[in-house]
Amino acid sequence: MRRAALAGISAALLVSLACLPAAAQAPGERSAWNVNPATCDYACLTGFANGYMAALAKRDASPLKQAAKVRFTENNVELPFGTAGMWATVTGVAPTGLVAADTQTGQAAWIGTAQENGKPVYFGLRLAVRDGVLIEAETVVVRNVGLPLPFGDASKVEHDPAFNEILPPERRRSRERLRAVADSYFSTVELNDGIVFAPFTEDCGRLENGILTTVSSADREGMAGNVAPGCETQLRLGIYRINKRIRERRYPLIDVERGVVVATGFFDHANAFDRYKLVDGREMTTLLKWPNSISLVEAFKIDDGRIHRIEAVFNYVPYFMHSPFYDAHPAAPAPVPESPLTAREPCDEACLIDLSDRFMDAMVRNRPQDLPWANYVRFTENSVAQQIDEGIWGSIRAKSDTALRVADPRTGTVTWYGLISDHDAWAWFGLRLKVLGRRIADVQVHAARERNPGPFGDPKQFALDPALSAELPAGERSNRRKMLALVAGYQDSMQRNDGRVLARLAPNCVRRENGIAVTAGDVGSAGIVKAPGSFATGCEAQLKLGLYRPVDAIRDRRVLAVDEARGLVVMSSFADYGFASPRYTLTDGRAVETSEVHPMSRELFEIYRIRSGQIASIDAVSVFQPYLMPSPLSD
Repeated sequence: MRRAALAGISAALLVSLACLPAAAQAPGERSAWNVNPATCDYACLTGFANGYMAALAKRDASPLKQAAKVRFTENNVELPFGTAGMWATVTGVAPTGLVAADTQTGQAAWIGTAQENGKPVYFGLRLAVRDGVLIEAETVVVRNVGLPLPFGDASKVEHDPAFNEILPPERRRSRERLRAVADSYFSTVELNDGIVFAPFTEDCGRLENGILTTVSSADREGMAGNVAPGCETQLRLGIYRINKRIRERRYPLIDVERGVVVATGFFDHANAFDRYKLVDGREMTTLLKWPNSISLVEAFKIDDGRIHRIEAVFNYVPYFMHSPFYDAHPAAPAPVPESPLTAREPCDEACLIDLSDRFMDAMVRNRPQDLPWANYVRFTENSVAQQIDEGIWGSIRAKSDTALRVADPRTGTVTWYGLISDHDAWAWFGLRLKVLGRRIADVQVHAARERNPGPFGDPKQFALDPALSAELPAGERSNRRKMLALVAGYQDSMQRNDGRVLARLAPNCVRRENGIAVTAGDVGSAGIVKAPGSFATGCEAQLKLGLYRPVDAIRDRRVLAVDEARGLVVMSSFADYGFASPRYTLTDGRAVETSEVHPMSRELFEIYRIRSGQIASIDAVSVFQPYLMPSPLSD
């Protein structure tokens, strides 16, 4: 089976800890430090962590001693330091947090709570200091957006003082042993089948996003503590079997005196199964049916070689997302050129549509080997590069019988729009294939699942607008250039949204996102005012009123397919919402508030129908993504 190239793994991913001061590496790992002595002691490093949070609370990074360029990430996306993400939305920071430092690596951490536009969030920070200045800041921000994860009352969080206690020499362990103990915890949780590799104290406790998940609670249904109490007991029962792997494990902070290890990494939930049995025979069901990953910052207190306390913050991210700071990815294989004869094989409209149908059938049956692959294949799912047999390949169980296919022989591309189901959970779905001759060379899929922010229509009511499939009379058609100009004008209008409309829109134009008409009724596009239909109805009226003003940019616009006969243009793009303020003013002077308050991006797969030189409708798959999520696609 051919494997897709891991797009996006570039030289940028290889620039990581090479420049940090610290100590010798484990076998096969890069050195975390050089021979120069540390220039920032424990008080200095914890001062940097507390100073960072104080500066964040004021939305002003200038008091921090910092390098000319600070490498900064929020939820694994690189952002401009001091101005974007939480730096633009924070409205408060807890007075205390769990603070840790490592004088050998020159790194510090802060785990606690904050407020963003008045809403509580959990916050994890890892920072690196070199020569007395801040050079890196890696943050995980956990927002309560409706997905099923622990999210405790931020006003009641108490950090265990044990993390700050200095251990007597006889209960300390070496850096290597502390790292190994923390790693053994992850190895136990990975593919958790009841075998326990990690040592625990009898009273071990774990705090996750402010909730003690190792004790039972009547008011927290579905939590691990209600299945079994205690760290080791839960793991021996195998309640975390859904963790296919725990990857990109990093241990940037190890404090021997205090027995503290701070780790980062990803838990991958492939969800190839949605039911599983515990060691004692009880059956469990997964909370989410589709592939997902969680990104975490996790602190371990290890006393006398055993894990005593765990505190973590973690957040959902797209499945198999990577950290820009992880530098041990294998090199992507060199592309193997296709035979010139293969590339010249003709694939007309019927051929392209047949390939899209065959692809969808093969994905439902998990039979990628049945498809004609090019020598070098790129596969992306919600803008993350995957192996062809990963992600949605394991969770998909069905697809809608009805679908819209748009073939573009000129570019060798075809799109498919409809529904898919992950086990019994339906999702809105868009596919784009690019072929070389008659072989699939590039796969781009977009899947919008329920419980994420934004509109989500009833899959049982799914039906394609018949107008999308009908060919237009010759007099109502537009050429490719004019169609693309219309689409660009619409996207520019939404991006600028100052009341000017830069595209011709039909009087009855409707925009639908994930099956919901957002240009009428009570449900609106994510990020704009609630119930936009009560302010204005229709594509043009909403743009003239400036309802989409919270959209900062529509970027990475990509033409996927064009069908002049039916007047269809299929596009992909990202809409970014920074939400520096949740309030904005419409063109008629009314002040309104956004439906969301946390920075985010929407990944869009859109189908524009153009008739008589006007945009008549837009149907979109709209996917919730981390703010400024990068696109791995360039062609």
